[in-house]
Parts: sequence; C-alpha cells; structure tokens
Amino acid sequence: MYRIVLALLIILLTVIGCSVPTSPLTVVLATPINGTVTQTLSPTMSWVGIGNNTYHLQIASDSGFQNLVVNDSNLTKLYHVVPAGRLSTATTYFWRVRASYGGETGPWATAWYFVTPGGSPIPPPGATGTINIATTLDGTSWYGSISYTLTGPVTVSGNATPQTFNDMPAGSYLLTFNHGGPPGASFISISPSASDSLVGGRSLNFTMAFSNPVSGSSVQTSATLNGMPWSGSVQYTLTHYTVSGPVEDNEYSVPRTVGYIPSGNIQLNYRSGGPAGATLSSITPSTQQNVPPGGTAYFVMNFVYQQPQPTYGTISVSATLDGAPWQVALGSGSISYSLIGPSSHSSSTVPATFSSQPTGSYTLTYNSGGPTGAVLASISPSASQTLSSGGVIHYTLNFYSQARGTVYVTATLNGEPWSGSVGYVVHGPHIESGSYAPQSFSNAATGTYTISYSSGGPPSSVLESITPSSQIMPAGGSINFNLHFRYHGGVLPGPLVQ
Repeated sequence: MYRIVLALLIILLTVIGCSVPTSPLTVVLATPINGTVTQTLSPTMSWVGIGNNTYHLQIASDSGFQNLVVNDSNLTKLYHVVPAGRLSTATTYFWRVRASYGGETGPWATAWYFVTPGGSPIPPPGATGTINIATTLDGTSWYGSISYTLTGPVTVSGNATPQTFNDMPAGSYLLTFNHGGPPGASFISISPSASDSLVGGRSLNFTMAFSNPVSGSSVQTSATLNGMPWSGSVQYTLTHYTVSGPVEDNEYSVPRTVGYIPSGNIQLNYRSGGPAGATLSSITPSTQQNVPPGGTAYFVMNFVYQQPQPTYGTISVSATLDGAPWQVALGSGSISYSLIGPSSHSSSTVPATFSSQPTGSYTLTYNSGGPTGAVLASISPSASQTLSSGGVIHYTLNFYSQARGTVYVTATLNGEPWSGSVGYVVHGPHIESGSYAPQSFSNAATGTYTISYSSGGPPSSVLESITPSSQIMPAGGSINFNLHFRYHGGVLPGPLVQ
C-alpha cells in the first residue's frame, strides 16, 4: 500500500506541476492542493519525501503556526488523516511538514493553506484585498479627523475615518493609533485586534474605539523624535498626589489618554524605552502639573538621536545555470541561502531583492538546492561585500550542469535472468515509472536513487529483494537495480519433454 500511495503522489505532483524532493531531508507538500477547499473535516494530508524518514506535521489556524490544531511527529508514512474534531467548518488552515533521519532534521516545507467545507477557495499568493478603518465613540460610529498608521507588506497612513484602502497586498497588518479622534474622548482599544492577516480577495476590518469621560480629570501623554510626532512603546509612571498620599499609574505606550483621575498635582517620571537609538532630552511643559477638576494635563516626552541615523541600501540575489539566468519555478528545482550581516535573512527565492537594508558588510552563504542536477561553481563577484548608503550590491550564484547518467532495471526468477511485465518506480533526482524488465532510463541527474516495487512480475512468484537498496549516480555514469523473484507455485514451469 505504501508503494502505491508513493507512486500516486509522484504522479499527482507531475500532473499539477509541483517539484519533487531533491535531498533526503527535503519534503514537498502534495494534497490538499494549496488554496483549495477540502471535502471533509478529516482530510488526508499527503507529501513526498525520500528515504526511511520520520515526519513532523503541523496544522495551525494562523500562518505563524502559533495556534496549532495538529502537531504530530514521528510519522512513518507519507500521509496522515486528520483526526475528527480537530478542524472547524469554513475555516482557513495552514500546514507544513519536515523530515528527520538519524538525528538530523530537515527544513520545514514551504507552508500551504486550505479551507474546510463551507468556505471559499483562496486566491493565489500575490492577490490583493481591502482594508476598512472605522472609529466608534461610546459604541456609536464616529466620523472625523484622526491619525493612524497601517503597517504590513505595504505601509500607509490615514488622517480620517471611515477610510477604505483598496488593492492591499495579502499578509499581516498592524494598526497603530497616533493621535486625534473624538475631542475629549479617551482611546480605548482596536477591535477585533490591532494586528490581523489579510487574505487575497477578501476584506479586513479594524475599528478604533473611544470613550467620553463621565467625570474627573484626565492626562494626555505624547512624544516627539527630533521635533516630529512619534508613537510606540515607552515605559513611564504617572504619580497622582492626593490627600491620601501618592498614587502611581504605570503606562507603556504613547500617545495615551488616561481618564477618571483625581484633580491636583500629577508628575510624569520616564523609566525606559522610546525610539531605538534615541535618548530623552526633556518633558514639556514640565514633569509636574496641576490638573483642575474636569481639566486635562498634557505631557510631551521629547526624544533626540545622539548619533547619526542609520543609512540603508539594497541587496539583490540572482542565479545562473551554464551562464544563462535561472530562477526558482515549479519543476526547475528549489534553493536555500542565507544573508549574514547587519540585517540577516534566509531565503528560498531567486531572483530576490532585499530593500532598505542597513549599511555594512554582508556575506552570502549557499545552503542547498539549485537547478536540478547542477552544482554550485561560484558566487560572484564575491561571497562577502560591503553595502554603502544608498548603494546596491549584487550576488550571483553560478551553477553548472553535470553530465547525465542511465538507470538500468533488470529482474531474476530463482536466480536466472527473467524478462516481462512488472511495475516499479525509480526514486531520486530523476523519477520514472517502469512497466517492464529489463528496462533503462537515460538523462538521470547525479544523486541518490532507490527503487520501489508496485506490482506484476513472473506468475506465481513473489519479490524477495531489490539489490542494491540504494545507489549514487555519478556524473555521466550508470547504476543497475535487480528485482529478485522466487517462484511460489507448484511445479516451476519449464520446457515440455516429448
């Protein structure tokens, strides 16, 4: 059954144009196909791997895999049926698999996602959606001037609500309230959350909630960076001096409005945080103020950079195969490399561009992969380069093809050569399905190969072994696998005696 499932998965991957594993610890996801709707709440998750690996499957309701609904490891098959009760209807789930063998663990396969019954298919990656921003005051819709920033795959700012942003790239977004809003009201929260993920072809809604103070005084805190408004994380303490003694209120962000406080003297004490690399120069109009009944005290924390602000440049990475441009695409091979420097990245895409990178020295490290059957010859102009302010550095990974070889498959019956119909699959960088022995398969890339028996062979016989179990194809060479059958019938067929 295992061999049949494996053969079917490989055929499926070929039909839909997916790549197949090129190293023993590489995993390629197979079904459910990315972005599709499953027919059941207990779908069969399948993938393709090489060798006698164990596998670790994760399914989560978020792309960051923080909310796991399935986290099963030590799986020995290339498929796993999701137990009943784990998945909900009309819900998008993300899944990934990685392989382990002999104490080593491979990388996670590129995550796919699917929708359970009752939902709609997900548009392909790169699709866009709509983001709506609204404001409420005491639970009622409010319209007016308000400053906020939406940060994600693209960053936009708004100065009024309601506001709709169309054609926004799919991905995770964070809404930050800056200042403004209903006069005299206090900012309460952002619902359903300040951060959420936009799926292509769909819409995402953020609502900023404000509340009018019923009575009492209030304090509004804000901050500047080199004279310009700034918002973010900063820790400070508001101390209210009452007839019963001082009362402290610890706060962690700006801008911030704190209502329902007693009138009288109030003091702001800065503790830590603020803009990265900046220092607090002053608190205006002063660190201590007298708040009248029903009035508002305003504190502004003023930060400045003591050192020049960091400068940035661009890094690009491309690849060639035998001198011609090569890029990652279905069926062409996968690649893994790392950029190490003031800002470090790991990527599986070429060509690739990394914008707004801090200046300094960078090193490109090749990890694995590349064009199928090729080897890395060099990284040009150098694996280590220096990025200057406003400059661009470019890395090219240069691959060269290796000579192709031939895989031969033969068979024996009770130790004697045999020929006839038999089904099997050759696994490796070059994958083939055979239906006869002897048979040969040319144009095979270098790498490790194995063979799995499917069906057929001499009548009334069983497969005893396949020798050798695995082989390494040298560049331009050949390897041979032999399927050994043993007759299990009554009398071994032979020539008719007259």
